[in-house]
Amino acid sequence: MAGTTYNISKVASVEECQESCTNNEHCQFFTYVTEKFHNAQLRNMCYFKYSLRGMPTKIKQLPNVMCGFSLKACGKSSLDCQRDIFQDMEFSGGNLASVIAPNVQMCQKICAFYPNCLFFTYVTKDSSEPNQRNRCYLKTSQSAKPSTVLYKDNVASGFSLLSCRTPISVCPLPILNDTVFLGTDLQVGAVNGEKDCQQLCTNNIRCQFFTYRPNDCNKNKCKCHLRMSVNGLPTAIENGKGGTSGFSLRICKSRTSGGCGKPVDQAGRIVGGTDSYLGEWPWQVSMHLKLSSNKHVCGGSIISSQWIVTAAHCVFQWSLPRFWSIYVGIVNQTEITAATPTLEVEQILIHPDYIGAEGGMDIALLKLKTPIAYNDNQQAICLPPNEDSFVLPRTCWITGWGYTGEAGTTSDVLQKAEVPLQSTTECQKSYSTEAISNKVLCAGYKHGQIDSCKGDSGGPLACIVDKTWYLTGITSWGEGCARPDKPGVYTKVTELTDWIVKNTQIVI
Repeated sequence: MAGTTYNISKVASVEECQESCTNNEHCQFFTYVTEKFHNAQLRNMCYFKYSLRGMPTKIKQLPNVMCGFSLKACGKSSLDCQRDIFQDMEFSGGNLASVIAPNVQMCQKICAFYPNCLFFTYVTKDSSEPNQRNRCYLKTSQSAKPSTVLYKDNVASGFSLLSCRTPISVCPLPILNDTVFLGTDLQVGAVNGEKDCQQLCTNNIRCQFFTYRPNDCNKNKCKCHLRMSVNGLPTAIENGKGGTSGFSLRICKSRTSGGCGKPVDQAGRIVGGTDSYLGEWPWQVSMHLKLSSNKHVCGGSIISSQWIVTAAHCVFQWSLPRFWSIYVGIVNQTEITAATPTLEVEQILIHPDYIGAEGGMDIALLKLKTPIAYNDNQQAICLPPNEDSFVLPRTCWITGWGYTGEAGTTSDVLQKAEVPLQSTTECQKSYSTEAISNKVLCAGYKHGQIDSCKGDSGGPLACIVDKTWYLTGITSWGEGCARPDKPGVYTKVTELTDWIVKNTQIVI
């Protein structure tokens, strides 16, 4: 494979060459000379290469020579992954390109997929320079770090996520209110809502993005402007103009292209459940309250290397980070010893609208002091997109170390159970004295017998969609455990995805 060669080293195998390329910031593809090559001096040599477009400029067949690509995009790199967004900071470096992006999260996605982009600076819509608003500057440097960092208003900077163990996917793509995307006009249609406008764009092979005009209507149908550009992004963005804009979903074959929600082996409180095995639910965490002899109290879910999501009622009374120890990558509670690695909590964020588990905002975020080192037994579950097109299956799974009976004790082995989802109307009939809102999900059997119970609170209600696991619910409350016609009630995560993303800066 031809390209710019910038590093040559001697290695033992082609696998080592590929691994070294994957763990080098600049390497995009490589050439390895095998032990059978006719020139003895070149045998076992590994050539790191890159190009402006990220692909070989030419490919030539040679005997006893092997080529391949970096596996960064496959989540195989051990390079540092920095997901944080740095507000009011401008990163200096070599400019690769500048494009228009609707928000800083989209800018970070673009950087991850743009060849050679290692970091970026995004100019917000509040910039005093109109021609700079919403502009995303893609940058690089030989050291893979910014040459300088300047403090500046109305900008935000960050790093490419290409080398992260949980690489980002292109989708889901945002729909933005009070925003107009400009570009080359293709068609103006009449539709009933922004979702129909997005579908119209998706069905048009040339359409890349759209703007729906809810104030320009005739007989309950409003104008939908389908547009395109040279690079697939808006040529400009107008804010505060009353439109609703978004992107075509043609490239969204599934809602995530890997990383989260993908256990390597696909083969509290669970009543009527069965034992889990190590690595089956790698996002499950055990939360131990240090004030109770450091025993398991609640469950939680890994949503990124530094963030855990749990129920607010688990931490409401014990809201100081120093009260908690977090254990990941375990199945048996009795295997936890003084030597077992524990994660300390740096910050606890309880939803500001939480007034009690029955109120529907039973969610809290825990930021860890040190990131989780992902492996087969500990990794993140995907956050569901907040969109109508995300359709849940009929049944989902609950997991936890909670009580195995209403008057029982906690389980040593992580329990799992499949439970059917119930409609809000059906659930309301079971809880006539409580208001079941669209902020919660209900799941369970009419006859009872299988349910979450005490000690499972905060743990996941996980659903598999398009072969990917999503955190759909957070174990919250219920009447008793596994009682007939008393389903478990779970915080509905799709209603809170935006709040989670805002506070964690996770890119989904």
